[in-house]
Amino acid sequence: MESKKEKRRKEMARELGKDKDGIQKVMRAPDYASDALGQIALNSISCLAGQMTFFYTNKMGMAAATVGTVLLIAKIFDAITDLFMGKIVDKTHTKYGKARPWLLRMVIPSMIAIVALFTVPKGAGNFQYIYALLTNIFASAICYTAIAVPYYTMMAYKTKSSEEKGKMGTFRSAVGYAIGVGLGIGLIPITTALGDDQGAWIKFAVILAILSGVGLFITFKGSKERFAEEGEEQAKENEVSILKGLGMLVKNPYWIKITVFGVCMNVMYAMIMAAPIYYAQCIVGDMGFYSTINTINLIPSIIGFLTVGILINKFGLARTAKYASIIGIAGSAVRCIFPSSVPVTLIFGSVVMYATIPLISVLPAMVLNTSEVNMKNFGVRITGMTNASNSFVGKIGNGLGGSAIGWVLAAGGFDAVAAGGEITKGVTTAVYALNIYIPLAMFVIMLIILAKYDLEDKMQALAAENEAKAASK
Repeated sequence: MESKKEKRRKEMARELGKDKDGIQKVMRAPDYASDALGQIALNSISCLAGQMTFFYTNKMGMAAATVGTVLLIAKIFDAITDLFMGKIVDKTHTKYGKARPWLLRMVIPSMIAIVALFTVPKGAGNFQYIYALLTNIFASAICYTAIAVPYYTMMAYKTKSSEEKGKMGTFRSAVGYAIGVGLGIGLIPITTALGDDQGAWIKFAVILAILSGVGLFITFKGSKERFAEEGEEQAKENEVSILKGLGMLVKNPYWIKITVFGVCMNVMYAMIMAAPIYYAQCIVGDMGFYSTINTINLIPSIIGFLTVGILINKFGLARTAKYASIIGIAGSAVRCIFPSSVPVTLIFGSVVMYATIPLISVLPAMVLNTSEVNMKNFGVRITGMTNASNSFVGKIGNGLGGSAIGWVLAAGGFDAVAAGGEITKGVTTAVYALNIYIPLAMFVIMLIILAKYDLEDKMQALAAENEAKAASK
């Protein structure tokens, strides 16, 4: 006689059906919604990191070049902790699962980290930079890592369907983007209304911290790990050291390609989200224009999130990313011709923004798919370490993007502008580079990588081969 659990499983199978690859679907709307809220904490930390250069230089009077170096050092620590966290997730065993318990454990630490970023002591000389370094390491290398790695890994434990993974990535990206746009639109007006000083930024951070904590808790409560590795495969994964696992990853050509792709995407995304504040200040001469850009960008973003699922179903993950890169190149190329034009900035900046939506939506699933190559070549998926690259590329990309903002501005002479000086040609060139030229270069590199990326075409056969090997043992 069938148990109630087995009956529910069969009913769900009939209700949800299978994806185009013949894999059973298991995700309902509440699953996607609760899963996506975990993105609030991640994007609060990463988007604030993108704004830290402005806060440090314009509100705390810190040197742009030194700030850029501080942020990069913090990201180097991030790169190290990602791999350790991936291994920790692979070895985690609790009643809540492997990845899921880490979301609960990081609720309070992440809230503290978000607020601590802005409590830099005033007039403390070099200690300001030390404090900035330590709080950025705590926020990114510890809190962000301990959330992001299990959060991305959990996607593999929730479903085996690439279609559902892609949809999950879209929901996550939508919430993450909403946080980014919310910061872009509300940061300056809200902090100005709260007093336009350090205290105003701290109050704003407290609001974000509360939202982040609530989001993580809801994601923890609403998640279910259905396909975590167990038995023989789990025993094999436990035997894989960090160095051995890293050796496996660097021998996986698809993992290498998608990692480089992810770094470029995050450099580009960090700049188009954070650099416009300097465009508003130095090119337009109106800080309110930053909010205008982000408000207008809501339109292509909404269109992007409404259409990306259709594009993924029709073209797949890699081809969707390829077409998005082409659109990004076209929009950036027009801006290169008319860099100072406000109408061109608003119209074709929106085109570029639309192009980013499919890219950020497909990356998690594309990284996850490379674990099947590990399974074929080495007999283990090392899912935690594989998905640590999601966190790795995000932080390295955001770190390079944020650091480059400080370095490029310093090279152009922005420190004098921050101190009340005139805007020189060097400053305007630096601002154009951050807003237009460097993002264009990132789109071109991504398109080159995607031109011969064929893993998705092999996925169905690869997954079937791995399952057949496992069944024969």
